[in-house]
Formats: sequence, C-alpha cells, structure tokens
Amino acid sequence: MSRRAHGPLFWRVYLHGVLLLLVVAIAVGAVGFALRRGSGWWSERGAGRYAAERVGELVGDPPRLSAELARVREAFGVEASVYAPGGGLVATSARDPAAAARPDARRRGWTVPLRDGGTLVVHSRPHDPARGLLFIGAVLAALAVASYPLTRAIVAPVERLTAAARALGAGDLAARANVRAHGELGELGRSFDEMAARLEALVRGERELLANVSHELRTPLARIRVALELAAEGDAARARRYLGEIGQDLAELDALVQDVLDAARLEARGAAALRLDAGPLELADVARAAASRFHGGHEGRALELEVGPGTRVHGDAALLRRMLDNLLDNAAKYSEAPSPVRLSVRAEPGAAILEVSDRGIGIAPEDLPRLFTPFFRTDRSRERGTGGTGLGLVLARRVAEAHGGSISVESAPGQGSTFRVRIPSAPA
Repeated sequence: MSRRAHGPLFWRVYLHGVLLLLVVAIAVGAVGFALRRGSGWWSERGAGRYAAERVGELVGDPPRLSAELARVREAFGVEASVYAPGGGLVATSARDPAAAARPDARRRGWTVPLRDGGTLVVHSRPHDPARGLLFIGAVLAALAVASYPLTRAIVAPVERLTAAARALGAGDLAARANVRAHGELGELGRSFDEMAARLEALVRGERELLANVSHELRTPLARIRVALELAAEGDAARARRYLGEIGQDLAELDALVQDVLDAARLEARGAAALRLDAGPLELADVARAAASRFHGGHEGRALELEVGPGTRVHGDAALLRRMLDNLLDNAAKYSEAPSPVRLSVRAEPGAAILEVSDRGIGIAPEDLPRLFTPFFRTDRSRERGTGGTGLGLVLARRVAEAHGGSISVESAPGQGSTFRVRIPSAPA
C-alpha cells in the first residue's frame, strides 16, 4: 500500500523547524565568532606567527614597520607593538600609542620574541562575557517571537475543535467549530461542522418522528378503545359503525409501521437496501394503475391523467407504484377540492418522466432543501388531514435512486408543487 503524500500542514511544520534550526545555527556561529573576536585567541596566534617572520625583517626600518603593523591590525583585527631589547617602543598599531609606550604595556598581551632581541606584543582586547550572554538572550527572544504565529495558527483551530467537540458531547447540538483555517485543519473543522449538522438533523428527525407517530397513533387507538367499550356495553350497532372505521385505522397503522421500518432500513444501508424485482414494464401502465387507486381512495378528488408513448423502463413495478402512490397522496393532502391533481407520463431522450402536480399550499423556499430529509414535514399543524411521518418523500427518492433515476421538485407558496421523477429508459 502506497503512502499518502504529505499535505501542506506537514510541510509548513517541517520547513518551520528547518528554518528554526538554520536560525539557531546562524546564532551559534555569530555568538562563537563574537566570543572568539572578544578573546582574540586565534586571531592573535595567527597575527603573532605572521608578525614574527615579517616584523623581524623590518625592525631596522621603523616607517615600514609601522605600516606593516597597521596592515596586521586591518587584517586580523588586533593591535600590536614592537619593543627594542631595552624596552623602548619602536613602532605600534595601537590606537592609543601613549598607552603602548608605558612600561607595563609589554606585560599586557601575547609576547613573541624577535630575532634581534626585541619583542612583538600582540595586545589582547578585554573579553566581555556579558556581551555574549546578551546576544544569546536576544537570539532566543527572536526565536520565541518567530515561533508564536505558527504555533498559534496550529493550536487555535485545534482548541476550537476541542471546545466544540466537548460541547457537542455535552448535548449542545448547535455547537460548531467554525474554523476558518486553510489546509488540513480547515478541512477537519468543516468536516466536524458537517458531521455536527447531520447529527443535529438526525436527532431533530427522531424527535419529529416520535411526535408524528404519537399523533398518528392517538386517533385510531382512541377509536379502538371506544369500540371495545361499546362492545362491552352491548351496543352492537354503534360498535359495528366504529369497527368499520377501525379497519381503515388499522390499515393506516400498518402503513405507518411499514414506512418507519423501511425508512430505518434505507437510512442504514441506502438505496441498495431496496431489493428490486426488476423487469421491463411500461411506466404508463403504472401510472394508470396508480390513478385507479387514487380514485378509489380519494372520493371527490379530480385527477387529470396524461400518458404519452415510449415510457418503457426496466424497474420494479411494486416499488414504482408505491413511489407514485406516495406522491399522489401528498398532492391530495396539501391541496383542496375541487382543485385537481395532475399526473403525467412522457418520454424524453434516454428517460421516462413522471410528473405529479397540484395547486395547493405549496412549499416555502426555506423548506425545499430539507424536503427529502427523513421525518421532515412542511405542515407542522399535525391536523389529521395532513398527518404523516414525513417518510413518503424519502421513500420516493430512494425508489428513484434505486432505479438509477432522480426526483426533483418545483414549488412556490400558494401556487402548488410539481414533483418530477426521471427513470432511465429500458434498452430497445
């Protein structure tokens, strides 16, 4: 398995470390140079060897000797003086000749004997340890200041992520890291926020499911309880009337439980969880069958059916019928009679198109992004006529995706909605 290439964060940290090492190396070299320059040990030695050979030849010529000592000072950065065998000053490159002429000047410096019996004294400059320590402290302070921006750039997003993760773990579903960094840290922050948003939506959906299912169960259970009480009291006529309604309620409860189970399975495993019993079929025939069921289940509602040719697809007839039933039921719930529901099937290049339209209350723009989210309902009133768990559109989307197709919606408040399903055509 090949190793993953290093990202920008790795190279930022790595190059920053290399830069720090380079700065430290320069600092150490500078400190060492300053200390050597202060002590003058190597410079004096080099100057002494050179002067012992060259200066000895010029002792008899003071002007040339003075010029040579000046060149030694310029080349090696040290001052030197030549004294006669008797101790008198012959020539010097010291900036203070009077100090070099004092009797004790010969004892302050590194002494090199000359061939004529005279003496070359390389004067040592006083070594100031405080200067080296001050220089080291300045370098360390510069390193500390230079390290702060990168350290902050790395640590700040991590701290924000840690605080957001701690808040999310404590139950604050609105917690977000809001990391604005670039590179891997920024990507990590955005991924965390997306995960938190999905988790918040999931928990909200579960709460909505609990509320919706509780609402849907209340009415049929109440009817069943009343029918049982009437039967216990011996009122057969009223009990029979309630039994007819109970049969319809039980059918709704069965559909409710089936929707919840299907939604749970689909969310766990996606569209692949749907087992397709696929084969060639005419989508127009599915639409006609759905229209017949719509008339039977929605008395008094008008349905406009428009069927075109060339709607052959490869699919599961039962799942496609269920998808279409859900779309038609939604259209009937969210529109009022005598406003008709329109169902059309037509062919387009490479696909068959199903459209279900109504002229109802429509969908608010802020609700459209969440329309196919599990357990989401645009109508929060939970009236019996518009009840539901918010799973019908989720199942419809999953069925379309399982057939290699897609579903979309166009809607505006007060103008109705149009759901469009695209299913790839079957090969000829």
